[in-house]
Amino acid sequence: MIKIVLLAACFVLSASMSQAGSLDDLKAATAAVGQGGPNEAIGLFTKALAAGDLAPADQFAARKGRATEYSVKSLIDDSFGRLDQARDSRERAIADFTAALAIKTDDASVSIGRAQVYHLNGQYDLAIADFDAALKLNDSLVSRLQRANSLRSKGNYDSAVDGYTTALGLDAKDAGIESWEIFNERGTAQFLAMRFDAAAADFDKALTMGAAARTGDVLWIPYQVAWLHIARARAGQNDAEELARNAEKVDLKAWPGTLISFYLGRTSIDQLSPPSNHGAMGHGRECNLAFFAGEDALLKKDTAGAAARFQRARAFCNIHTTTYLAAGAELKRLSK
Repeated sequence: MIKIVLLAACFVLSASMSQAGSLDDLKAATAAVGQGGPNEAIGLFTKALAAGDLAPADQFAARKGRATEYSVKSLIDDSFGRLDQARDSRERAIADFTAALAIKTDDASVSIGRAQVYHLNGQYDLAIADFDAALKLNDSLVSRLQRANSLRSKGNYDSAVDGYTTALGLDAKDAGIESWEIFNERGTAQFLAMRFDAAAADFDKALTMGAAARTGDVLWIPYQVAWLHIARARAGQNDAEELARNAEKVDLKAWPGTLISFYLGRTSIDQLSPPSNHGAMGHGRECNLAFFAGEDALLKKDTAGAAARFQRARAFCNIHTTTYLAAGAELKRLSK
């Protein structure tokens, strides 16, 4: 009898120690989030879950935490062109978010997390469904904008524009978002829909409203001016005076200001940008150079040259950027 009691006591003590270990791993994983690469946190979350003794609330936290880190890992892999690894990480994230939702069905943040991963995976219908579920639980401006982004990526431009328009009627600043950012997103949707007059109007508002906040930003203002110019040009508007005024806001001798100099006819395409050895930075430069040169070729009725440049943009652009999306839309139209 004493032996049985002692054995039972040892079992309880062992189980208690095991659970304490898994909780320690969970705490360590949570502490590791954001402290470096996601691999350490993923390993610790995995160790905590492998013990099999976490309470439901802790399982939920571990699943959600690991899913988020897998999502972060996928973006890092994408930035280095490791597309297969990125997709594998997203599939793991989706599995963890799904498991977390099975434990707690009414957590909007998990639906949003899974929606974001579906969007990154190009599964836009599933992303929209998850954003819808999240909005029923918590009507968030950020979720509305992300839902509109998924609609835009899917090619449902009318619904995307409606979503951005609704967002403009909400209090954006409470969500840390400026109205000019929403005008910019809607402008891109209008551009992709080939409603160039509407796109130009939105890009103009974004530039006018956002210029003060982005004063000195050597990247944002030139690119914003470039988007506005190509929208005006595609709409058949003469923007020579506006382009010259906007050119005064940028350094025309350094990229991407040289892009505006090119549109002004002061720089040849070969002089736009020197080669860069800085990995992602160099790819970003090549991406934008190819895209905006492609738009110029379209305006000059050089469809073959435009197609070649848009294909180059697709090769160099990060797959999650608006430029990548726009280059794909242009290629699709050119193939018809």
